[in-house]
Amino acid sequence: MLIRFSSLGDVVLTSCLFEPLIKRGYKPYLLTHPPYGELFLEDPRVEVIQIRKDELFNRLDLLRGFDLYLDLHKNLKTLVLRLLLRGSWKSYKKESLRRRLALRFPIFRKPYSVVSAYLKAIGEEGYRPSLLISEERLELLKKTYGEGFVVLGPGARYKKKRYPFFRELALGLEREGFRVVLVGSSGECEGFEKTNVQNLCGKLSLLDTAGIIKLAKVFVGNDSGLLHVARAVGTKAVQIYGATHPTLGFSLLPEEGKVIIKNLPCQPCTLHGKGECKYGTYECLQIPPEEVLKEVRALASQGD
Repeated sequence: MLIRFSSLGDVVLTSCLFEPLIKRGYKPYLLTHPPYGELFLEDPRVEVIQIRKDELFNRLDLLRGFDLYLDLHKNLKTLVLRLLLRGSWKSYKKESLRRRLALRFPIFRKPYSVVSAYLKAIGEEGYRPSLLISEERLELLKKTYGEGFVVLGPGARYKKKRYPFFRELALGLEREGFRVVLVGSSGECEGFEKTNVQNLCGKLSLLDTAGIIKLAKVFVGNDSGLLHVARAVGTKAVQIYGATHPTLGFSLLPEEGKVIIKNLPCQPCTLHGKGECKYGTYECLQIPPEEVLKEVRALASQGD
């Protein structure tokens, strides 16, 4: 059983373990909180157990008896589960202390990948996150929305991770002949007046959103959950960093797309992007949309 409760990107990245576990003779089960398990509804490789936060310790009967438990969350909640469920457990090298030190001391800003750490927990390497979506769903989405567009995911939980020039980027893409589609939660795609974007924010299920991203030529997003959906469905992506940093473990691989980061001395200033910029400038996010557009253009041309 793979255990990862949140957030969206973290849960998506657990999919890198499905194939190596199957190769070893295991049937993967994923324990998570709703709605993240929806992403795997059409994935025959894994069974999902979704339990609400307030019900977790009332449903221990569902969680007992597995041959192996992989703790991919590593917090107090999973420690309690380990004590209650017993059995054989493995966990990954989270590097919590080093990552916190990296917020203040550049010497600790070393390469680190959550995907690699997940794989090393079972002695594997070289696998990547992957989401399987049915051909029937993809065909229906293709008939409704088309394909070959550029998808923008302007949302992120915290302001310090939200790139502020998505509207300008959309206008630049339109001038170059790209069709632009927006995805995300309701309220994440405001400010696109006087553009021709197709705004699907808040209008799709999580799985349909993944399908739209798979049909895209390129995805552009912040260091957030939908960015990891893009890499898992095999769509080239542009990842824009603000308050966080690749040393925290969530950076694209070179073959998955392009990472844009200013690498300021104050990056990263937080593990998750919480809070306000202490300088009030949000300089880390002051990246010209032309620079992002150039990377989109380059990635889009690779598929031509």
